[in-house]
Amino acid sequence: MAQKPLDQHTYDQMDRDIYTIQASDMPLAQKEAALADLYDSYERDLEYVGSTAIEDKLQYGVPETIDMLIKANIKVWVLTGDKQETAIEIGKSCQLI
Repeated sequence: MAQKPLDQHTYDQMDRDIYTIQASDMPLAQKEAALADLYDSYERDLEYVGSTAIEDKLQYGVPETIDMLIKANIKVWVLTGDKQETAIEIGKSCQLI
């Protein structure tokens, strides 16, 4: 997740641009491409806020990703509703502990 502040003028322009693309009679694939380009133009210079994932099985690359986040001085928290023993094993498997 990331964020950046937008002034009212910029937001209003983005809103108008989105509406114009969505209301146009161009083919759906072309609309999707135009929206993707528009979003790309605004999704720059964002401030990293955090990441989230919901999954029981540890995904490929998780330990390496967590290591990179820690090296970048980004706080890493793992929230689990599991028993303490299970939470410890998850922490070990993703190399947090």
